[in-house]
Amino acid sequence: MAVGRQMRREGWFVIGVGCFVLACPAFFAWAPWTTAITVAEAAERYPGQIDPNWRAVTVNHGRPAEWRWGTAAENPLGFAACSLILALGVGGFFYCAYRSWRQQRDGLRLANG
Repeated sequence: MAVGRQMRREGWFVIGVGCFVLACPAFFAWAPWTTAITVAEAAERYPGQIDPNWRAVTVNHGRPAEWRWGTAAENPLGFAACSLILALGVGGFFYCAYRSWRQQRDGLRLANG
């Protein structure tokens, strides 16, 4: 196998890991954002546990917590940006995994004849 092919395959792997590292924090922000509720709704569900100065509330294992970025409806641009970063990270990871696999497959095909 030529050195250039090996480097390209490893390059796709490194770029794929970078995309994965980009997608992880985006997912950790996106997942609770999809379930964030308004302060009024949270005050009805959890009386006495909600600070009225919070912007929004997420509930994690039955415990309400402040979500400072608001609900998806209150902050649509922020939610859209987070969703875009997540989609690019996941899509980039799968694309790089495919390209790396394809280069490995082509390299094995060349070596076998």
